[in-house]
Amino acid sequence: MKKMRITTAGKVGISAGICAFLLIAATYAVLSFFFEDHYYYNTCINGEDYSYKTPVEAEEMMYEAFAGYSLEVTGREGGYDMISPAEIDMKCDFRDTLVTMKRKQNRWLWFLGFFTDYSYELPPPVEYDEELLERKIDGLTFFQRENIRAPSDAHLSWSEEKQLYEVTEGSPGTEVDREKTAAVIAGALKGLISTVDLEEEGCYKNAAVTKENPALRLSAETANLYLSAHITYDWNGNEVVVDKDTVREWILVEKNRVSLDQEKIEDFVREQARKYDTYGKNRIFETTDGRQIELKSGAYGWKTDREAESEALLEAVKKGETVKKEPAYTFKAAGAGEKDIGDSYVEIDLGSQHLYLYVDGEIVLESDFVSGNAARGWNTPAGVFGLTYKTKNAVLRGENYETPVNFWMPFNGNIGMHDATWRGAFGGDIYQNNGSHGCINLPYDNAKIIYEYVYTGFPVVCYY
Repeated sequence: MKKMRITTAGKVGISAGICAFLLIAATYAVLSFFFEDHYYYNTCINGEDYSYKTPVEAEEMMYEAFAGYSLEVTGREGGYDMISPAEIDMKCDFRDTLVTMKRKQNRWLWFLGFFTDYSYELPPPVEYDEELLERKIDGLTFFQRENIRAPSDAHLSWSEEKQLYEVTEGSPGTEVDREKTAAVIAGALKGLISTVDLEEEGCYKNAAVTKENPALRLSAETANLYLSAHITYDWNGNEVVVDKDTVREWILVEKNRVSLDQEKIEDFVREQARKYDTYGKNRIFETTDGRQIELKSGAYGWKTDREAESEALLEAVKKGETVKKEPAYTFKAAGAGEKDIGDSYVEIDLGSQHLYLYVDGEIVLESDFVSGNAARGWNTPAGVFGLTYKTKNAVLRGENYETPVNFWMPFNGNIGMHDATWRGAFGGDIYQNNGSHGCINLPYDNAKIIYEYVYTGFPVVCYY
């Protein structure tokens, strides 16, 4: 067996390899000792590069940054104030945290820094006098009375341009929440954040009702529905229009709730009734013989049912109706306007004891009659009346009488027109001493003709 022989050249090569290994090992060891108290390459703390820095060097850099630190507080409408560390006896101690952070980096694995980012978020260990901070916060411009304006709610408003109700956003105001503001400022100080915006942080007090409030939007829709109503009345021959301008005066907006002022609607109906109702008013009447006489009111004419019409008008506006209508009446006349007697009526001249039946402006019947007994004070009252009803074969009863008639046509309580078959004569001055209890006594045939023409509400005019 042959023995291996190492040449001189081989010995030199082995020696060189050993030397290289020892050099690399020594270099690695030196670097490892370097990273015993230096941060790896690619070490960032709070976004700043601290590669190859010792914790002491890092602390010095942080203190330099802290030395110029102050907190700027901004808000709405240019609100601004500042808090400096000196005002609140604020201090920071980074050392222990920086050393602890370095210990997490193994000195023998320093080469990992060339392949990995080592980023740390360091919560600064901040201390300050809490009582001083509370005083400082109370003194901030945001809490001075002259700078505080409470927020106002969104509300309904009238737009002259659009001619409708719309939702208007309220004012955001400048009033901040003390508790939230103090918490935001404390957080910024502890994080050494240099600026806080109270608006962005949600520190301002907000209005209770915003423009998007469903109830508020519904109120606007309701108000505008009311405004859409357009009611055209024929009020005893007079056109009366209830439109947007009228309705707007009736709309009540209380705490953003919409309703209609029922009292104003009742006042409106009452006013129209005063203007256009003729019931209970005296009239000028031209008699058949050409005289202009003033007639007492009597129970005749247009009379608005104020309560019923107020309710009907209220409901029509609530629904936003467009309609043409008459108001509700408790009494109606035959004609429209002030001359509401019209062209068809019974004219009873009590002075001459003569009657005329007009139909469409033409006399269709004339008749003498006997009216109330003047000597006994039973005079037939003058005035304008509407026929109450008519019926055949009635029995008229009084204190001392019971009289059957064929045609009964009352127009003023128990006073009416009827046939009087027991009488042999009519007209003249019979009524003076032998008149009726107040009724208009007529010949049978004439009473029958009148009965055929008249109807409930038919005008009956009596005068002397």
